[in-house]
Amino acid sequence: MKRLLANRERRFNLLLTLIILALSALFVLPLYWTTVFATRSLAEVFQFPPPLFYGDNIFQNFENIAGVYPPFRPIINSLAVAIPKTILLVFVSALAGYGLSRYTRAPGHKTLLLVSFATLFFPPSLALIPFFLQMSWIGWLNTYWPLILPAAASGFGVVWMYTYIGSTVPRELYEAAEMDGAKGIATFFFVVVPIIRPGLAALAVWTLVETWNEFQLPLVILGASEKFTVPLALTSLSTTHYSDMPAVMLATLMGLVPVFILFSLLSRQFIAGLTSGAVK
Repeated sequence: MKRLLANRERRFNLLLTLIILALSALFVLPLYWTTVFATRSLAEVFQFPPPLFYGDNIFQNFENIAGVYPPFRPIINSLAVAIPKTILLVFVSALAGYGLSRYTRAPGHKTLLLVSFATLFFPPSLALIPFFLQMSWIGWLNTYWPLILPAAASGFGVVWMYTYIGSTVPRELYEAAEMDGAKGIATFFFVVVPIIRPGLAALAVWTLVETWNEFQLPLVILGASEKFTVPLALTSLSTTHYSDMPAVMLATLMGLVPVFILFSLLSRQFIAGLTSGAVK
């Protein structure tokens, strides 16, 4: 009987593994095909059956990109927006979440928390025109400041950190920190931050990816092509070389590489944070 159950469990595990491998291949196939098209010529891309292996036309495709814009400039522009915005948003959200989670009896606590939750119900495009007029009045159009500074006031980030800190940091830890002489901001940096590192990393990953893929707001704010981020540059490339699919695919891959690198770095921090900051 035990042997029969063991055989059933092995067959089930094997079937589950095959299903996971099939789903993984289904998700990886478009990325692989993109890399193949990036190394092929236009005629090879549209042939039937389509090519399944890499070609030798990658340098020509790179020259086609360079004919529209400097290939690495949009990547640098996106990094100049995404990294400061991520750092600022995570820092401000963590401080706000810490304050709302710890000082629950402070005046206006419920109002601030309600306002933070309410911002989640309004789409960002609703305030796009007033935001554009305000940035024009300040003189920040065609600069990166509107893409970085206002993002620090993130309702999602505040709610995320408030929820995470409230469920992770026990209130007894605040009392123990006060008894040891740590108060206010010192408690946040030396006691709370080591515990909430997984939450900070998760928020940073979400913010980084969301900022890297953002299209609407940069399209409204940025007018000079030399300041275009990766999504805007890809749009200009697709418009200029609307039939040059290999060049578009190569530019897309170039824009994905920094995201993969930054994501892997933040993922390692996320995994390391799962085993650190334990309450003693």
